[in-house]
Amino acid sequence: MADPGTVDLSSAARPRRGSERPLPTALVMIAAFALLLGVVELGIGLRTPDTLWVVALFTGVFWIWVAAGLLAWWRRPHNNTGLLLVVGGIALFLAGLVNLGVDALSVLSAIFATSPLAMTMHLLHAFPSGRLRGRLSITTVVLGWVACPVSQLVLVVLSGTTPGAIPAVAAVQKTLGITVMVLTAIVLVRRLVVADPGHRRVLLPLFGYGIVAVLLLAFAPTIVGALGWDPSLGGVTQLIVSAAIPVAFLIGVLLGGFRRTGALEPLSAWLGITGAGGPAVARALAGTLGDDSLRVVYWSPERDEYVDESGGPVDPAQRGPDRGWCEIRVDSRLVGAIVYDTRMTADPAPVRRAGDVLAIAIDRERLTAELLASNDALTQSRIRLVETADRERSRIAQDLHDGIQVQLVLLALAAQTIANAPDASADTSEASARLRHGIDEAAADLRRLVHNVLPVTLTERGLTAAAEDLVDRLAIPASLETDVEDAAISSTTAHTAYFIIAEALTNTVKHSKASWVRVTLHAEAGRLHIVVRDNGVGGASLDRGASVDRGAGLHGLLDRVDALGGSLRMRSDPGHGTEVRVELPCA
Repeated sequence: MADPGTVDLSSAARPRRGSERPLPTALVMIAAFALLLGVVELGIGLRTPDTLWVVALFTGVFWIWVAAGLLAWWRRPHNNTGLLLVVGGIALFLAGLVNLGVDALSVLSAIFATSPLAMTMHLLHAFPSGRLRGRLSITTVVLGWVACPVSQLVLVVLSGTTPGAIPAVAAVQKTLGITVMVLTAIVLVRRLVVADPGHRRVLLPLFGYGIVAVLLLAFAPTIVGALGWDPSLGGVTQLIVSAAIPVAFLIGVLLGGFRRTGALEPLSAWLGITGAGGPAVARALAGTLGDDSLRVVYWSPERDEYVDESGGPVDPAQRGPDRGWCEIRVDSRLVGAIVYDTRMTADPAPVRRAGDVLAIAIDRERLTAELLASNDALTQSRIRLVETADRERSRIAQDLHDGIQVQLVLLALAAQTIANAPDASADTSEASARLRHGIDEAAADLRRLVHNVLPVTLTERGLTAAAEDLVDRLAIPASLETDVEDAAISSTTAHTAYFIIAEALTNTVKHSKASWVRVTLHAEAGRLHIVVRDNGVGGASLDRGASVDRGAGLHGLLDRVDALGGSLRMRSDPGHGTEVRVELPCA
């Protein structure tokens, strides 16, 4: 059997038609029914004009209870406070039927005469979640209902059969009523003591008024009688106090920080459209359930523990007495949990249903994280390959410079020595001179090859100096604009930037027929921006599948740019020159 606090996507994610009731329609129907009941009561009350004002007062209070209940119900559909207020309004309606002068209705009214008192105590114990929490609260509310409608039913039955037993039952009812009031005060004080400051600011005035209201509902007629006032004043006082009860609870719901809950469909649509995760998902879920304290934690298989959005460990055992815990699973695989306030959401069902939706987002977030990690590993691997190629290029250049070039210089010196020997013939001297000249040309070619493989200027003086050297050696007018700090650029980025500039300038000289070229280097927000612009004939292409040779050298550099996480774009409209734009990470 599955854990009742666990969300399993494998079964729960299947849509269930009819699982969500059309709440607004139902609330409108209840409102219409309550309005009809009140109108009927007023219509019957017209038969007795002397008591019509009492009937009208009861009807108005009844409508206040129902209206407050419907508004609270609409604001927080999964909270039973609204339902309790509507039921309380019906109980008050039944209690007021005695004023219609109909015998059958008077009997029914006598049974429910004290029900508003029981309902008020029930609301006090159930607020703010709308559900009873704790054995003491449940026991107290049960005793309250026994002391009110149940005892009233017994009294009504005994009044027609054994009137002599009525005093004993009344004494029991009074004892139960006092016990219930004392227990209610104890429960409410305990809740105020353990509540956080935010909840205490809401609960203190509401509980204070609730206790006063209960006392006035129970003893207002007694107090009025003891003062010698008109007995009807006691009933009016009870009605006024009763009318303010639903308003007080409604204010607690509206202004007490208990936000309106939302439907799951908008949450599901939002998660699917935005692809949000982490804190944004938790905020959206908190808004849906109307619980600002709600948190989403994630299960880390590697660490074998729950973690929050920042990666910090979360211990379920330390969540607190008023914090619920709903695990989220996908195909029996634990992916996270929802931590919520049981005082706000006593019924875990809406949390589980929200977890059904959230499980998809969490699993998508997990897959996205794995994909990003895999992509990051691939990027790092490609960067290492580029760095390895640079190191190999540097090694080859160093071997050519320190090995073959030195040998050619020594051979040239040996040839010159033979040519200058006193006993050397003219033919030998001429042959040695030709040999030395050939060796010098080979050494020059080798130096150019070493420079092309890895320019000494780049390795010794940095990118800016190397780019200036390229521009200075061009056969056409060229300019360089730069604000780059060479120390802020990695060697891999500097090498890539140099080869791109060199290749773009080579293409300009060979193919563009340009009369000028401009190179711009600019560093901003950790990115190096390179622009090479000429006024040539244009028409160059950078398509990877292009069959033309023009720009083919840049094709080879495209993979290098991609590996570093950069971008390379070319614009070369015919007759309007060519512009190469490159963006590379500085580090």
